[in-house]
Amino acid sequence: MRLALVGYGKMGKEIERLALERGWSVDVRVDIDTPPVTQAQRNTIDVVIHFATANTLVNDLLPWAEAHKPIVVGTTGWQDQKQQIEKLVSTNQIGLIYSSNFSIGVNIFFRLVKIAAQMMDTFEDYDAFIQEIHHKNKIDSPSGTALTMGQIVLNHLKRKKELLNETSHGKIRPEQLHISSVRSGAVIGTHTLAFDSAVDIIELKHTAKNRSGLALGSLFAAEWIRGKKGLYTMDDAFQELFT
Repeated sequence: MRLALVGYGKMGKEIERLALERGWSVDVRVDIDTPPVTQAQRNTIDVVIHFATANTLVNDLLPWAEAHKPIVVGTTGWQDQKQQIEKLVSTNQIGLIYSSNFSIGVNIFFRLVKIAAQMMDTFEDYDAFIQEIHHKNKIDSPSGTALTMGQIVLNHLKRKKELLNETSHGKIRPEQLHISSVRSGAVIGTHTLAFDSAVDIIELKHTAKNRSGLALGSLFAAEWIRGKKGLYTMDDAFQELFT
């Protein structure tokens, strides 16, 4: 497998380290200071992995899509550009897989969140909330992972109708699901879904120990997306695994 890494920060370097351990090669590294990638370079690549900034996503992906290369997008915070990405995929007939979090553990966690929300739908005494904690340099807030968790809860806990993503300066409405964010230190990522009642509290928590989980999941996605056409999520890949 020959990879192109678009974004060569901490995540890009970790993906490269683990890819090389597998015997794969990283033939192209694109960062803010690198010159434009040539057509000859694009032709050698099997899969592109994007972990860069959301505001340049479409421009970053365009030359790779035109070269008909499958793409893994780990960058978050670009949902306002989704129509452009969909057009990019359909026009160039490529495969693209994206996720708010590529960690295998987190995607298992998402499935547990779904089961918990379905069960709690029966018990109205339990109120739900989500908290996420990340390092002080994280750009987006709430995290894409927390927003995915929130959407899963909304889909399966009928008494919750909307997400409250900002600090609440007063009481919240019963139909709101509050997502709170903390930014401090060097925390890789901690996500908690809690169900609170007058008699007890139940918590589901995922704590990332390092960036390797994200990197390994990205490599899994890179293998999975080869030979496919269309827009996919990590949930599609997991659905294929468990059906």
